Amino acid sequence: MKAYPDFGHPQGMGASPWFTIRSSKLYPDFGHPEGMSASPWFTVKGNQLYPDFGHPQGMGASPWFTIRSSKLYPDFGHPEGMSASPWFDLR
Repeated sequence: MKAYPDFGHPQGMGASPWFTIRSSKLYPDFGHPEGMSASPWFTVKGNQLYPDFGHPQGMGASPWFTIRSSKLYPDFGHPEGMSASPWFDLR
């Protein structure tokens, strides 16, 4: 499964995946502005995503995203705050 920028993302929708999801981890993909990475940026716990050791800001205890209906919405832990618009589409 991959995560593509959706209409709520500050940089707009995108045709290239920013993340690949494997074993409850999200890894930056070729479409990500910072390029691909073998280190996970996020870990899925329930329906929330938490920054993992590979994230530039390090691991985090607060969720950055919530999964709802195959979409990722910024959560209270995200530096830009929560949003009612999805930032990523999962497909």
